[in-house]
Amino acid sequence: METDIYVFNSAGCHGHYLTYLLDKLSKKTPIIKELPFNELGNSHLKINYSGFSKFVDTGKHITYKHLKNKKIIKITYNQDILYFERVAMNRAGDAGRDINNLHCDISFLKNYNKEFYKKIYRLYSINNNAVPKWLLRDAYKLGFLDWNNQGSVISSKQDISWINNNLQEHNSVYFLNVNIFFTTEILKNELKKLNDIFNLQLDLNDVDVIHKEFLNHNKILQTHKHTDIVLDAVDTDKNIDIPSLDIIQQAFVYAELEKRYDFITMPMIEQFFNTTKEIKDYVKLYPQHYKAMNPNLPMFNNIPNPFFLHRQNNKQLL
Repeated sequence: METDIYVFNSAGCHGHYLTYLLDKLSKKTPIIKELPFNELGNSHLKINYSGFSKFVDTGKHITYKHLKNKKIIKITYNQDILYFERVAMNRAGDAGRDINNLHCDISFLKNYNKEFYKKIYRLYSINNNAVPKWLLRDAYKLGFLDWNNQGSVISSKQDISWINNNLQEHNSVYFLNVNIFFTTEILKNELKKLNDIFNLQLDLNDVDVIHKEFLNHNKILQTHKHTDIVLDAVDTDKNIDIPSLDIIQQAFVYAELEKRYDFITMPMIEQFFNTTKEIKDYVKLYPQHYKAMNPNLPMFNNIPNPFFLHRQNNKQLL
C-alpha cells in the first residue's frame, strides 16, 4: 500500500510497536493476526506489513527531510528522560544489555555514547573498561544533577527542533511522548486522538489484549516506578525495603537526594541502601563537620555554584 502515515521514532521508544498498531488496527489494511514481540519484548518480528504506516528510524530522519503534505507522528521522550536512558540502553537495537551490570565492561559506550565514555575516562582515574559500580553510578548522577546539560535532555531538544525546522511547515506533524505506552488506558486515548486527527479508521477492540502482551514483555517498564516509590517513602518518612533498582535508577535517586539535601553527597560504595530508613539516617545524621556546598550542583541557593563553575572551567575535567 501507499504509505498513509510516517512514524518517526526515537531510539528504544517503541516506534516499531506503534507502526504495528496502526497497520494492525486500521480498517484500511489487510488483516494481521500475528503479534510482533520478540524475546526482549521489541516489536521486531518479521510480519507482512501492508506499508500503510512507515517506521522511520532515528538515524534515518534526514532521509525524509523533504517530505511534503504527509501525516507524521514523532515519538519524543522529553517528559521521561529516566525511562529513555534505561530503555534505550537495554532494548534499542535488541541490545539486551544488563543494566544492573553495565559497569563490568563499559567499552560498548565508545559506540553507544562516545562523549560519555570519554568523560568517564577524564573524570575518574581508571585504566580499563571494568569499573566499580559506584563509579558508573556517580557518572550518571552528575548528568541527572546538571539537568540542562544532561545528554538525553539535549538530544531530545535537538530531535524535536529538527522536526520543527524541517517537517512542521509542510506536513501535518503530531508529537506524542513515549509515556503513552505506559498504560492501556493512556494508549487507547492517544490512539483515539490520532484516529480523529489523521482519519486512520482504527478499530480499537483488540488494543487491550495486544497491549497486555506489550506490558508483560517490557521489563524496563515494570520497574519504572521504583524510583518514585523510594523517593516518596523518603519524603513521607516511611520505612520500606528498597525495590530493585538498576545502576541508572540508583544514580537518579542519588541525584534527587542531593538536590533535596544540598549540603551532602551520597556515598560512593558498591552496595546501595537496603531500606529507606537507611537513607533517612544517612541524610539526617550526616555529620555537621562534613557538610559543605555540593560541587555537583550547578545552582546553590538560587545562585551559580562557584565550585561547580570552577570544575566546569577546569580543562582537565571538562
